[in-house]
Amino acid sequence: MSGAIFAPLEGPSALDAASGHPLVCPLCHAQYERPCLLDCFHHFCAGCLRGRAADGHLSCPLCQYQTVMKGPSGLPPVDRLLQFLVDSSGDGLEVVRCANCDLECGKQAGVPGVHGRAEPELCAQDAETTYFCNTCGQPLCARCRDETHRARMFSRHDIVALGQRSRDVLQKCTLHAEPYIMFSTDKKSLLCIRCFRDMQRESRAHCVDLESAYVQGCERLQQAVLAVKALQTATREAIALLQAMVEEVRRSAADEEAAIHALFGSMQDKLAERKALLLQAVQSQYEEKDKAFKEQLSHLATLLPTLQVHLVICSSFLSLANKAEFLDLGYELMERLQGIVTRPHRLRPAQSSKITSDHRNEFARCLEPLLLPGPRWAAGAGGGTSM
Repeated sequence: MSGAIFAPLEGPSALDAASGHPLVCPLCHAQYERPCLLDCFHHFCAGCLRGRAADGHLSCPLCQYQTVMKGPSGLPPVDRLLQFLVDSSGDGLEVVRCANCDLECGKQAGVPGVHGRAEPELCAQDAETTYFCNTCGQPLCARCRDETHRARMFSRHDIVALGQRSRDVLQKCTLHAEPYIMFSTDKKSLLCIRCFRDMQRESRAHCVDLESAYVQGCERLQQAVLAVKALQTATREAIALLQAMVEEVRRSAADEEAAIHALFGSMQDKLAERKALLLQAVQSQYEEKDKAFKEQLSHLATLLPTLQVHLVICSSFLSLANKAEFLDLGYELMERLQGIVTRPHRLRPAQSSKITSDHRNEFARCLEPLLLPGPRWAAGAGGGTSM
């Protein structure tokens, strides 16, 4: 156990590595000491959880689920069930003697050790002491079992292998110091004879003897185990499905990225082609308009001096000519001026100076074959870039 603050475990691989053995804390990787059960059903040593609670809540280091802390200690209560398994793990060597002949035998407890397997039994004298009489409450070697328990009076004695001997201990009631003899299926509590007598009559209907309660409990536990196994199978199937979907989403992302790159490349090619055509059209319009405006400008540039000269001629003629000269030459001047005025002159631009290519619509039209919905448009997009 360790009381240090550990970083949260992330990912299913970390969880698998941390939960290799049911009696090993996933944080400190040692056998549980005062195991605590969180609301998410994950176990940790009390020392490993100390100091992790904040504002009355404790975040699970594995799944980040929030557990409400109800006591001042900032820790959940010790899990009695797991503590029982830890206490019963039997890491030490148990030395027993035959109750009849005192033959010694060393036995390693047959419950799983911290390495996930039952430790082998070790016997000092050829494993002769291999039985235990639950009725007598005594160990027996093979020879004494045959000799002392051969009589008919011992025929009902419960004799089992030493490694499988019953762990049932006749516990006594903490209130009355009487042995437990019954079990209340309503309150889920053990009862001594005095507890049974003190109960109300309607409550006694829910009381059964220990053997019957044990059988019923085993049946219910078996049903619960089957339900958990079904959930385990469904969970494994869900994990396999999700792992497959993780791979599928990776491949899908790669395919989508490739399709995006392909479509983008095709769009770039199409846009580049259309861009060249549009720029060519703009240049053509520019050259045409520039030529027309310059020709008109050249014509008007030659017209303006002519008008200026004739205005000066008129002014000088009026100031220099007498009446006879005016009548002789004036009409000729007027005809000339009239001819200048009536002659067609392009005073207004023949076209607008605005150059338009409708490039937005042109770009959109060139992309329509690539972007319109259709079967595998991305594949079709890579087939060609002709307009």
